[in-house]
Amino acid sequence: MKLSKELKAGLIAIFAIIAFVILYQFMKGKNLFTTDNVFYAKYDNVEGLAVSNPISINGLKVGQVDEIKPITAKDGRLHFVVKLTIDNTFQFSNQSTVEIFEPGLMSGKEMRINLSYGGAIAKDGDTLKGNYQLSMLNSLSSQVKPVKDQLSGVLLKLDSTLASTNKIVDEQNRREIKLLLSNLNRTIESFKATSDRTSSILASNEKGLHEVVANANATMQTANKTLEKYGSVAERVDIDKLNGTIDQFNQTAGKLNNVISGIQNGEGSLGKLAKDEELYNNLEKTSKNLNELVEDFKANPKRYVNFSVFGKNADKK
Repeated sequence: MKLSKELKAGLIAIFAIIAFVILYQFMKGKNLFTTDNVFYAKYDNVEGLAVSNPISINGLKVGQVDEIKPITAKDGRLHFVVKLTIDNTFQFSNQSTVEIFEPGLMSGKEMRINLSYGGAIAKDGDTLKGNYQLSMLNSLSSQVKPVKDQLSGVLLKLDSTLASTNKIVDEQNRREIKLLLSNLNRTIESFKATSDRTSSILASNEKGLHEVVANANATMQTANKTLEKYGSVAERVDIDKLNGTIDQFNQTAGKLNNVISGIQNGEGSLGKLAKDEELYNNLEKTSKNLNELVEDFKANPKRYVNFSVFGKNADKK
């Protein structure tokens, strides 16, 4: 059967279209000769993710991103539903999660299935739980941001402190500070000179200081020996004799107390003298008369003693 030119041209065009579709799908990562399962995952952020980005399990590519569809909820929140095509030869639990991550610093986003070994097997059309891992730069930025904020606060405080310092340290204060530093330097120099003189004095009198220290040591040794001797003498004291002496002293004190009590009670001569008022008055009167007699005797001795060298009365003529 002979084909016409028009039929040949049509067949060639059909084969070209089929080849183009196959090549296009191949370039997108799809294999038209295998059967894939379709899964879905929901995310709030799909930054860096694009259609045809690979999907892997434990590092092995098993599928690709087929579609990213934005959906607005009733409350106005926006989220994204990602359609995944996975080779049906791979089976995993419906508890597994689909994570968006960045494998390298300069590479684009990819997706991977983090396997979970519990639960039923995921089926075509199931919705899996999605996770989003920050990229290295985003993670670093999130860690640096608090430090940056703190540093900004510190810089603001430092700037404020410097401004306050500039206000405080005016020209007059600068002169006073310079004067204070100058006085401090002179004080330090004076202290250094005094220290040098002290060192010189100590060096020149080193021998005398050694002698003083030696004498002090000798005095301490003598004192220690004296204390040792005193301790040995104290040990040799007869404790019994000392106790006997104390007992005798106590007995004597008791007798003295008895005598004083007797005097207070009017017993004996001293007691009567202390307690008998009439006797006391008579003694006082007698003592007074005796004093008057002595005074009169001193004033008029001739009245009591009358004698003459020649054996006759002096007042006779």
